[in-house]
Amino acid sequence: MNDHRPKPGLASSHDHTRNNSPLRWAKLHQQVDSTGWLPGYGIALLASLGVTLAAMPLSPHLDHANIVMLFLLALVGVAARYGRGPAVLVAVSNVLAFNFVFMPPHFAFAFETLQSILTFAVMLIVGLSVGQLTARFRHQVQVARAREERACFLYEMARELSGAATAEQVIEVSERCVATRSHVQVRLLLPNAQNRLQPPVTQPGQPDIDLAIAQWCFDHNELAGLGTDCQPDAPLLYLPLKAPLRTRGVLVAALDCRRLPLLPEQSRLLETLAVLIAIVLERVHFAAIARDTQIKMEAERERSALLAGLSHDLRTPMTALIGLTDTLALALPAEQSPYQDSLMAIREQAQRMVLLVDNLLDMARLQAGRAWLRKDWQSLEELVGAAVRLLEQPLRDHPLRLALDPELPLVDCDAILIERVLVNLLQNAAKHTPAGTVIGMTARATGDQLTVTVWDEGPGLPVGREQALFEKFARGPVKSVVSGVGLGLAVCQSIIQAHGGYIHAANRATGGACFTFTLPLQTPPPLEFSEDFDPHPT
Repeated sequence: MNDHRPKPGLASSHDHTRNNSPLRWAKLHQQVDSTGWLPGYGIALLASLGVTLAAMPLSPHLDHANIVMLFLLALVGVAARYGRGPAVLVAVSNVLAFNFVFMPPHFAFAFETLQSILTFAVMLIVGLSVGQLTARFRHQVQVARAREERACFLYEMARELSGAATAEQVIEVSERCVATRSHVQVRLLLPNAQNRLQPPVTQPGQPDIDLAIAQWCFDHNELAGLGTDCQPDAPLLYLPLKAPLRTRGVLVAALDCRRLPLLPEQSRLLETLAVLIAIVLERVHFAAIARDTQIKMEAERERSALLAGLSHDLRTPMTALIGLTDTLALALPAEQSPYQDSLMAIREQAQRMVLLVDNLLDMARLQAGRAWLRKDWQSLEELVGAAVRLLEQPLRDHPLRLALDPELPLVDCDAILIERVLVNLLQNAAKHTPAGTVIGMTARATGDQLTVTVWDEGPGLPVGREQALFEKFARGPVKSVVSGVGLGLAVCQSIIQAHGGYIHAANRATGGACFTFTLPLQTPPPLEFSEDFDPHPT
């Protein structure tokens, strides 16, 4: 299948109307119409003969100028009704009849004298000029009427399509309007998610569509099929639906005049229909996207409000539960009480619940845009130490390897939120790796950013879903027995992005998973000393 641009349509005069349709499809051109030229030329000869016979009794009472006017009147009538060709024939026949009947010697052609030659030439020139002007005026009237009908058709079709809300409605309205008002069958082919055109449901009496040609038309965004450079012998014409942003499909038209070149009027009208349908399809596409986005936003807003209210109500009783657990643990001697293990288990589960509630509150604040960063110059070593102390129980079965650069600079960040990120990443590694698995953390300063990596030697992350784990309520394996609701990583991503950094997950080459986040580094302000401070005491 060659990739060539279609040739422009051949110039032609206006084509005949068909059933008063706004689409003027020409089965045959006016100049080669084998069924329409005989009546016009025959009536032209009869008109010339009739004027000649009518003027013969009046010739004694009329001068030659008045008789010429009668011939011109017949010429104008024939030109206005039948066009340019019959007008030329009647002009020539009028001149010959006038010379033969009314110029002396009568009933004989006389071209010997200068007067007869001048009369013949003037009548012929005037007749041809009047016939040409009248035929041109008739043609312009037909063109204006056809354009008016085409504009009305496009307006009615645009009005019908304006109420379409889905792609299926656009297909139904387009095919019905064109078939009803133009008696031309058209089909719309739309692509799927993989940009492959879907075959339509073929009904009896409808033409068979070549999907290969249609796909080529869609991929190359050019005309194909009947009368084009791509498969010109095909029985159907394929037009791409060119929208402002992309091609939305293919319009397939079954034309009546399969043996003639595509006329310019036909080509322009089909291209206009294709553009109109493409714009409507694009509007429907973006309307569906906006509708889905609005639904998701409403659902997210309701879910955030529910989570915020629920987590706020749970925060107080969970804090009280931890306090009561600590009180009981202190009141019961560890050597004599058999309930120490149960108390520690209750305290650990209560702390996990508190962390979950904190994640819910942080996510609700970040989603609502009400989280203000309380930044200050912090030492990463202190933040890591606080996170490890908070996770003393969850990390008791995992060897922890810390590799922090001793020359780490201070970081301008919100200490509570960054500590929450470290706690979530370490707890996530402890929850999803078997007991005894090594968990590590590395930190180094590179250029203008601080890079922190939390890694483990566990089973790793699901392949292809590394970044999907940062979505809200997204978890690892579907059948995982590890408790959680899938908010920890989403909270981490929101906090890091609020600080101007980024976070990503990956599988290690030696096995296990690693989570890396960055924080921007800035130059800390100079230290200010009071006047009484002595930097070199004796």
